[in-house]
Amino acid sequence: MTINSSPVNRQARLILLLDAAERAGLTPIRVVRFHAFAYLANVLAPVWDMSPLDGRVLKDLDKLVGAGMVAVTEVGHVQNSDGSWQLEATYTLNRQLAEPAVELLSTFDDERQLRAFIRELAYALSALSDHDLDTAATQDAAYSDPLVSVGNVLDFGEWSQDNSSVNAALSFDSVNPEGSPTTAAEKLHLYAQALLRRLSA
Repeated sequence: MTINSSPVNRQARLILLLDAAERAGLTPIRVVRFHAFAYLANVLAPVWDMSPLDGRVLKDLDKLVGAGMVAVTEVGHVQNSDGSWQLEATYTLNRQLAEPAVELLSTFDDERQLRAFIRELAYALSALSDHDLDTAATQDAAYSDPLVSVGNVLDFGEWSQDNSSVNAALSFDSVNPEGSPTTAAEKLHLYAQALLRRLSA
């Protein structure tokens, strides 16, 4: 399934990401954690037979905050390892305003499939601690691929057909002790477990 990358569709994905994060117990979610969740949703979308949105998806978060559909708390600044400062905050859905949008999205087949994927990914990632989820993207197969040099753009498969993360998730079929193919949901959970092992190593 190809997902249109219009601003409305990007905002719809953000709403579904926050809805799924809340259902999986991940909210209020810090911005760095939300970036990791959104990144993994993009890079692993082909496991669910979907195309990722473009990298501008998080730029639409401010619009949802401005519309009152997303609430911001614990606003402050944190210092990065290089000495620079960045804005830090936590996000959660304003259910009163966002719930009608969530319900409307569930009436469309493509969005129902998208919602099912994002919720399953959120449940898979809920096995990680907050700290592990903060750093999960850095251990993701595509992000940590040595062929992706520092400064290169991670394209989520938009320009490159070689998605190391999806290749890793699909490889679980070959190691299934029962000999049967794993479902898309099982692949997400197995991938999250592999990330956890890598983070713990």
